[in-house]
Amino acid sequence: MDARDTEFFQKVGGAFAESMASVFSMLTGREFQIKSAPGELLETGAVAALHEGPGILVKANYQKGLNGTLFFTLPLKEGTMLVDLMLGGEGAPAEELVGDSKDALAETFNQVLGSANQTLSDLAGETFAIANVEILAIQPEASAFAEQLGQGGFQDLALPTTQDALGTTVHLLFPDLLLQQLKRKLGLVETPPAAPEPPPGAMATAQVAPSRQAPLASGPVPDSGNLDLLLDIQLPVVVRMGQTEMQMGELLKLTPGSILELNRSADAPVELLVNGKLIAKGEVVVVDGNFAFRITEIDTRAARIRSLA
Repeated sequence: MDARDTEFFQKVGGAFAESMASVFSMLTGREFQIKSAPGELLETGAVAALHEGPGILVKANYQKGLNGTLFFTLPLKEGTMLVDLMLGGEGAPAEELVGDSKDALAETFNQVLGSANQTLSDLAGETFAIANVEILAIQPEASAFAEQLGQGGFQDLALPTTQDALGTTVHLLFPDLLLQQLKRKLGLVETPPAAPEPPPGAMATAQVAPSRQAPLASGPVPDSGNLDLLLDIQLPVVVRMGQTEMQMGELLKLTPGSILELNRSADAPVELLVNGKLIAKGEVVVVDGNFAFRITEIDTRAARIRSLA
């Protein structure tokens, strides 16, 4: 393993280990210790041998920043123990994963991926996001895994997970194409060798590719020429009326008609967030039968550019 591979596993493994430990600990109220260790290059048939007995396969499809599907595997027994801890139990195992338990585990890994992707997005300077998380209980036969994983190689990243009532290893599987994409985004691919210098007296021509200036992290506002390069970038815009926190058990009890109390009074201004950064405040209005947002306070143009860089 060369230095770039080592750095990749340190950064990516650290991001997922930290996010898993944080989410598992928060949802169960118990402290989890999770580390990361680079595993082996596996063919599809070898994935079934990572655990004894039935397993759980977690599929996460990327919709932004990366193309492809990321996979987690863990034993069915320990997966059901984790869900029982989240629902207020003592970590009792179950023979199957269905209903609310399946939904709870899907939401758990959705939060894990959201946290880890935020870390990776900060490292890459580009937003990574998944579309959905799918949870499958799967038998240990190689054919069952092949049906869900498809054919091809996978880079295994092991995540040993320990807690007083539970100990197991979660495996994070990167399909080869997704692995190479992520390495490029993180700047961890091998630089191609430089072209040989032309012999003395020879005429050499070079094509210089137009560069796209990276966003500024701080400092003065870019001049108009540089700013033009950024104007076509699409950014997520969110109108936030408030937020709250709840336990996983409370989340699963929600039904049509349930009321969630937010941390904002009725007369407080609504917030406008762009790319996760607060840039304006205002109020919700109705325009032609649709909800709209009327700005009452907004940062200066210079402050907005700096905050979104």
